[in-house]
Amino acid sequence: MNNRAGGGPSADQNAEDGLQDLANLWQQAPVAAPVPEAIRAHVGRQERRMRWYAWFEWGTSLVVGVGGVYLVLRSEAGDALWRALLVVVLLAFAMAFSVVNRRGVWEPLEESVRGYLDLARLRLVRKRRMLIFAWLFFIAELGIFAVWQWLSAYGWLEPVFADSGRFALTWISVFSLAMGIWSFWYWRRIKSSEQQIAKWQQENIAVTEN
Repeated sequence: MNNRAGGGPSADQNAEDGLQDLANLWQQAPVAAPVPEAIRAHVGRQERRMRWYAWFEWGTSLVVGVGGVYLVLRSEAGDALWRALLVVVLLAFAMAFSVVNRRGVWEPLEESVRGYLDLARLRLVRKRRMLIFAWLFFIAELGIFAVWQWLSAYGWLEPVFADSGRFALTWISVFSLAMGIWSFWYWRRIKSSEQQIAKWQQENIAVTEN
């Protein structure tokens, strides 16, 4: 009754004041700087390479795994089932890491320079983690082969390396050398990308401050 007598609804006035306050805050908020095309293009190229690598990696792993299991089961080894199981376990472990390591690295959390740079940094972290995993996985395989060869001396399993194993050790040495060279090159690429991201970060800070 009193509100009508006064000539204006106070509830409507309070709602309008709230909207006006919100509009004032929105106008005072800093305008986000647009994402430079160089950063957007860099992240886009990374994403295309990641997708291609992922499909290639999973396809190759599937072919090698299925082919390995088939060849093992077709062999005359008495422990063929155990060898096939080992191939499946190692393949499943590697594929699980591949999937988990790529989670959350496809799109930025926000459409801003910071969002794109954070995504680029996260991808580099995952690349470094993949490199470490590759070496640990390789060392684990060598350990499994060594234990398998040792158990074969007691007749529990058949030896992995025939005769003295000199031929296998030669190929393992060659593969280790090639993997070391590739790892050094890949690590240098990661460091170069980190320097580029740091440069973009400094440029973004300068633009924001101006």
